[in-house]
Amino acid sequence: MPPFDTVPLFDAAPLFDAVVVAGGRASRLGGFPKPLLRIGGQTLLERALRAVSAAGTVVVVGPAPDPAEAPAHEDPGPTVLYTLEEPRFGGPLAAVGSGVRALAGRAGTRAPWTAVLAADLPRAAEAFAPLAVAAAGEPACAGIAAQDETGRLQPLLALYRSDELARALEALAAQGGLADRPLRHLVARLDLLPLQLPPGLADDVDTWEAAARWGIRRPDAPGAAAHGEDPSMSEPSTPGQRPTDGPEQDAVLHAWCDELAEGLGLSGLEVDVDAVLGLAGVAAHTVLRPAAPLTTFLAAYAAGLAVGRGQAEPGEASGAAVSAALRITRARRAAGTEG
Repeated sequence: MPPFDTVPLFDAAPLFDAVVVAGGRASRLGGFPKPLLRIGGQTLLERALRAVSAAGTVVVVGPAPDPAEAPAHEDPGPTVLYTLEEPRFGGPLAAVGSGVRALAGRAGTRAPWTAVLAADLPRAAEAFAPLAVAAAGEPACAGIAAQDETGRLQPLLALYRSDELARALEALAAQGGLADRPLRHLVARLDLLPLQLPPGLADDVDTWEAAARWGIRRPDAPGAAAHGEDPSMSEPSTPGQRPTDGPEQDAVLHAWCDELAEGLGLSGLEVDVDAVLGLAGVAAHTVLRPAAPLTTFLAAYAAGLAVGRGQAEPGEASGAAVSAALRITRARRAAGTEG
């Protein structure tokens, strides 16, 4: 089993506030909240709070715990506030936006730096400490983000300059909103300095398989059974096999789309990959992860029928079907929120 973090509280950290992303449906864990998984006698949320215990104010974006079970933190410790992402289950970018807004709404002066940390990192303190030390040197950048052993940037393990983070989030919110958008849209707007971490420090707990590698046992509690989990959609267990992100991922997806279209006798078909993936993301957050391929398949089927009946050209039919499916899915989410 990997060693647990033993990094003491550091004195070299710059002045910072923190946003801890602790929401989401945890569909790969059958709905059991990842932040409440216990490792080394602490929940993952407690470990995240320990990692940012030098912060002035911490906003946890996720359900507030029962007062009797509230995570403990060092005394004197930071002020810990709780909020929910808007819209609920709108994805990690929406969660970061809600956390930053909560920080802006409190009394006091904004700290020059804002830490953003996922609440599912077993070695949170050990992973965050090098970022804080690097930020204390005031590098000429908009932020410092961890980079894992595969070269993948980790925007949920990072320190951002508060003003630049807020501006980037405001711009994205004004251009289509933050819900159901990938974090790479945020990363693309910021000049981030990557900081390579030793192997394993940036690993998270996203599936029961990953939990088992950290010695976390499947809890005997409501929601622990993976009735909503699709093992085929779990993260690969080998770090080198993890999916890429950014331009490399876009190139792979577009090339695969062209190859698949040709193999299906649809050569020359123009596919709005971002729109289809956006629909899949909304369906996964709103219903269950397996709803993503089901929703996109039905949208494609509807588009095909429209073309076959002569009601629309392929591109027009595809866009209309995706838009219609998106409206239906978001209406379902709104109805669930109101209820």
